[in-house]
Amino acid sequence: PPVSFVLSLSASSSTALDYAIDPRFPLFQQALRRPKKSHEALASLLGVPELIRSSDPRPEDFTSELLRTIGGRWAEFNGGYPNVASGKFAKYARRLGEPLLPRVEDARLPVRILPPYFVSHAPDDAWWAISQELFRETADAVANRTQCVRVIATSNVGTLERHALSVPDDHLVLWVSGLDELTVPASQLAAYGHALRSIADDGKDSFALYGGFFSVVLQNVGLGGSSHGIGYGENRQWIELPESGPPPARYYVPQLHRYLQPDEATRLLIADRRLAECDCPECNGDPPNTLEYHELMKHSVYCRAREISEWSDIGLGPAAQRLRAEADQWHGLLTASGLPYVVASAARARAAHLNTWIDALSRIN
Repeated sequence: PPVSFVLSLSASSSTALDYAIDPRFPLFQQALRRPKKSHEALASLLGVPELIRSSDPRPEDFTSELLRTIGGRWAEFNGGYPNVASGKFAKYARRLGEPLLPRVEDARLPVRILPPYFVSHAPDDAWWAISQELFRETADAVANRTQCVRVIATSNVGTLERHALSVPDDHLVLWVSGLDELTVPASQLAAYGHALRSIADDGKDSFALYGGFFSVVLQNVGLGGSSHGIGYGENRQWIELPESGPPPARYYVPQLHRYLQPDEATRLLIADRRLAECDCPECNGDPPNTLEYHELMKHSVYCRAREISEWSDIGLGPAAQRLRAEADQWHGLLTASGLPYVVASAARARAAHLNTWIDALSRIN
């Protein structure tokens, strides 16, 4: 399946990555009274500046002619992406220390095209019908129709499963809006797992636009992979935030399979190294609050790579047992650490999701 990527890597001479570009089209499924430059740039790229409006759009606002324009322009953009983005390649390449190809026009094109899509809320939602038409218009504008991969975006798990099973596609990209693995109840995570298993049993490969550690474990029921959120978050609401900025500096704690603030993780490390230690090349035994921003991000990449290697193919039962053993050990270390009551209580709250995940895995299994 396609993978997330850093802009300049498509023009790198040392890294060969296959990638696809998420159009993030639900940006225009809402009123944009204070549009960002990115909103305006995308609307202009699609040739429809009127996508930016001060009132919520309705499905009927997207006529067949409008959808044909959007699909065609998106297909055109994907076919000439290096020429459009070439001005930014050098900036990102410097940040990554990546050498560029001698000619930017030789940069790799996306291996898959994700047609624009809307978020639907029910199996008979009019937004779903519009998404299907937008998929057809985009696919018709692409020379190799099989290059297009349908995105199914919904606000709930039940609708996701119904839509996925209703289409003939062998490959799907999935997104349940607001599915925060750390906060949603076990019943919702279990329903997501059951949906993914049904989709896999129907012979479809699936890839999640957003996901964290729990999504890694769900590869045991057929999920092919997920964007692991390095630098932009492991879940997303379809309603666009009025403001955004760079991702905060945060430290991925391998023992909890989640991010904490570097200072909080450092307190745990000082109390007992086993509560937050990591032996990856970026950490080198140093406290989390001494790592620089990009070191923190690279550390999280190492952690996620290890999780994929160790958890994605062990079965749900063994995964639940291992997670229970890890949680019990961590809580025992925390109790014996001597941390002040307030600090220890806050740390326990940060680990509450582990029991939720164990419960969810037992329900799926």
